[in-house]
Amino acid sequence: MKKKIPFVVYLFFILVYANQGISSLPGQCIYYLTRENWQLSATMLGLIGFITGLAWYIKPIFGIIVDYFSSIEKTKNYLIWNTSFIILACLFVILFGLNLMTLLIVFTLINFAIAGNDVTNDKEMCILEKKYNLKGRIQAIQWTSLGVAGLLVSIVGALIADKIPEPYNYKIAYLGMSILPIILLIYLIKCYKEPKNKKQNLKINWSYFKNKEFLIGLLFILFLRFSPSFGKALMIKMREQMLIGKIFIGYLGATGTVLGLLGYILYYWKGYKVNMKKLLYFTIIFSGFANLCYLWIPNKWIIFSYSIIFGAFDGIAFLTILAFIAKIVPNGNEAFFYALITSVNNFSGRLGGLLGGFIYDQWGYTINVIVASVTTFLCILFIPYLKVKEIKNEL
Repeated sequence: MKKKIPFVVYLFFILVYANQGISSLPGQCIYYLTRENWQLSATMLGLIGFITGLAWYIKPIFGIIVDYFSSIEKTKNYLIWNTSFIILACLFVILFGLNLMTLLIVFTLINFAIAGNDVTNDKEMCILEKKYNLKGRIQAIQWTSLGVAGLLVSIVGALIADKIPEPYNYKIAYLGMSILPIILLIYLIKCYKEPKNKKQNLKINWSYFKNKEFLIGLLFILFLRFSPSFGKALMIKMREQMLIGKIFIGYLGATGTVLGLLGYILYYWKGYKVNMKKLLYFTIIFSGFANLCYLWIPNKWIIFSYSIIFGAFDGIAFLTILAFIAKIVPNGNEAFFYALITSVNNFSGRLGGLLGGFIYDQWGYTINVIVASVTTFLCILFIPYLKVKEIKNEL
């Protein structure tokens, strides 16, 4: 009988993903600072998101670094360095505040530290999933932890942004954000024991880049995520045209998060049994029509009703895309290729945010929503050509 994993090990995955979720705590304060105080355009906001997300586009490099470190030094030290840096970055903001230049630098460096921890965490997750045949239970714990942290971010972030004046509000938010990294650092030093594993083979099979099925799947992810986002446009419309309060916007985020978690539960309960192509058709059609609904938002309660109606389905659609990504990872070099595909996903998503901001500035909210919807619907053309066979060597 195999030895069960003690809770203290699960706590590692809970803390790492909760840290990713809580890192968004200053987000609402930073939005109001950059848009309503600094008067930055939607295009500029998209550009900031694109630039500061650099770390999430180069995750395969992190994967190689982490594997290399594992052969010469404990990856535990890598985790400690990254977590310490997050704490120091928060301290810098608390003491010195932000201008546009320091915002770009701090955001970029924090993302590098968080992405580094994410790749290291995923490596250890793969080791334990295979060793104990957990069949995705660690992933479920990870995303639930991130979702719970996201719920906290939506409510507490709105309260901080609304009740505390600038610049103290975002400094308080960074103080709150630093609490979980401090707890994670203590855990890493006192409790974390790195799983023993064999030396990694860093030889990458580049022939997969000639594989038609893999490339079509990669293009599907790229075009789906490149659909111009209207998230910033909706935020601007709610605040500057509809005059919706910060607290209510926080409740909108919290509602979406809670129902998204319900969607995760539904997917793991029944959704995974549905044919993958049918789920992909559902994801594209649902996302396109959900986008079009936002053309009609006469008041804040209609937006709130959309959060309720679409929330759980958003969670199912999100996990469908994650499951598809896992299915197109070639056998061999799974860690590298998983990081590669998620990097394409992240890069394309941030680029879509930048394009969405540009469309909003040039042609307004309505055109932004229509373009986002049409480009989402067009992704349905890829689905007949996608191969979604089960991976033989299941992780």
